[in-house]
Amino acid sequence: MKSKMINDGKQVREIADRFADDLQVELAARWEAWQLDLSRKELHEVVGALLARQVTLAVEFAQVPACWNYHVGPLFLRAMADVYITLAWIFNEPTERLERAQKFIHFGLGQEKLQLEHRHAEIKRKGRELSTEERLHSESVKAWIDAQQYSFLTEVNVGSWSDLTIRKMAEEAGCIDFYNYVYQPWSGVAHSQWQHVGRYNVEHCAYPLPLNHLVPAAPMLYSDLHLLYRAGKYAEKALRLFDEKA
Repeated sequence: MKSKMINDGKQVREIADRFADDLQVELAARWEAWQLDLSRKELHEVVGALLARQVTLAVEFAQVPACWNYHVGPLFLRAMADVYITLAWIFNEPTERLERAQKFIHFGLGQEKLQLEHRHAEIKRKGRELSTEERLHSESVKAWIDAQQYSFLTEVNVGSWSDLTIRKMAEEAGCIDFYNYVYQPWSGVAHSQWQHVGRYNVEHCAYPLPLNHLVPAAPMLYSDLHLLYRAGKYAEKALRLFDEKA
């Protein structure tokens, strides 16, 4: 798709609002049509949460046109690519969907438990007691974990939630092309690797030495509608996956 620059603020707002409203309608329609099976409760919860996350990322991105550039936009797009591959892998094996959804939940609970333990260890290291605010926060987090699985039964996994690399998940889910052409390129932006910062955050020195060296740069970039198009495309891709697999 050819990039289109937009300068009319009113037009931008109209596009963003229509984009956000349409996505919310699409999400609600699918959720209402999906019959709840309480014997597979975790599957419904995880799929619903991930679909909502995909829509949320796209909607929030749409509401901030200043982010429709190659400094910030790819951070949203990389997160959306991650959501899609996760959904695709959970859906991939019908007989394992519930187990995969449960693993996703348990991993997240373990990560929250680990963060809570890290906070407590840091406070203890400083030789002080929890403040009232910290204690209330700690109790709130523990209650959130316990409501789903008692924290003392919650295991902490410091690896991958699926026990696979994201590439392997994409291969098994049949979306390796999406990994190669979307997830991997945007990962370079998310991790500030040279293929990104070497293009967008340096420029040739105005007084070059024989080596023609590069110096830091933080250029302003115009909003590019193509990035909003990408966000919409990834959201639509997740919704279509749901239509095909759910």
